[in-house]
Amino acid sequence: MTRVTETLRDLLQTLLRMVPWPTEPGLRVIGNPGRESPVVITCNYDLTVRRLTRALRGIDAWLVVAPSRGINVWCAAAGGLLTTSQVVTALKTCGIEGRVQQRRAIAPQLAATGVVASEVARRCGWKIRFGPVYAEDLPRYLRGSSRKDESMRRVRFGWDERAQMAAAWGFPTSVVLGLAFAIAQPAWAIAIVAQTWAMSLACFFVYDRMGRGRWPLMWAAATACSLGAVAAGDGGGAALATAAGSTTLIMAVLTYDFAGGTPIEGGSHFEARQWHITLDPGRCEGVYSCWEVCPEACFAKHEETRKVEIAHASRCVKCGACVVQCPQDALFFTDQDGRRIEPDVIRRYKLNLLGHRFETGETGDSGETTAN
Repeated sequence: MTRVTETLRDLLQTLLRMVPWPTEPGLRVIGNPGRESPVVITCNYDLTVRRLTRALRGIDAWLVVAPSRGINVWCAAAGGLLTTSQVVTALKTCGIEGRVQQRRAIAPQLAATGVVASEVARRCGWKIRFGPVYAEDLPRYLRGSSRKDESMRRVRFGWDERAQMAAAWGFPTSVVLGLAFAIAQPAWAIAIVAQTWAMSLACFFVYDRMGRGRWPLMWAAATACSLGAVAAGDGGGAALATAAGSTTLIMAVLTYDFAGGTPIEGGSHFEARQWHITLDPGRCEGVYSCWEVCPEACFAKHEETRKVEIAHASRCVKCGACVVQCPQDALFFTDQDGRRIEPDVIRRYKLNLLGHRFETGETGDSGETTAN
């Protein structure tokens, strides 16, 4: 694949990021790996596989691609599409067992909500370690004896990620609205497309920094700009009404679940948004799996007592990775009424697109849960 083709493919998959982009599951060879080379696991989202392959350039490694229906790691793991079963199946069927001596594999950290490391070991004998959040940090992780600092463990949501999310929302929204206006009112189509992109960029770059009451403030600012532009162009009453209405519509689409569309907040509409992570110190034995997988670095280690502490509870996005991985069940959620949500519920039930938990079939038949 040429560099131009690769770049165009990256661009297309970024613009249509919400669409599944599956690639063939199985074993990939990176460089010239041997029997002691590291084994890395990922999902079969094409953009992720290609980015990971580029990040590992110059390193000899085995890459096991597990089926996730073409969905990215974070969404697939949280939604029950990248689970223990998918990883076990991939390890058993891809042929890796005959090519390496060790039975250790590195999985993406953001898969920890769906892949239970202890269960993988029990089912197929492979020991899973969760590597860095970002593929670009994997070479440093491998050179550092598979140890992570906070910069490797914590989701950043920097300028590049914000731009990608703005594009992922701005492109399909502008296409739909642009085509609609091209049919109904062609003279306004370009303005609507420009407005959509401007609001998408503003939403993902400044919306979460505006504090409480940010919806009315951003809506008012965007509406004022739209009305001002129409008035400056001598637009009539219909144009002014359309500008105000389209601003409201676009803003509603972009901010409906802004929190759930970012890795730094829990979804604003999902049922666990008011849950609280809780630690039972008596059960904690200092395995530190919670510290290793938390994408917001909520936990602190206390080596002298072999315990952990929830040092930054306000950062918690309720992803449940720490609860899923704790072998002592020392961590659990409590709801707004103080009721305990058992760890097995978090392991067994995953989130659909509306934020409601459903049974994945890992331990039983599919069905809605009433645990919440």
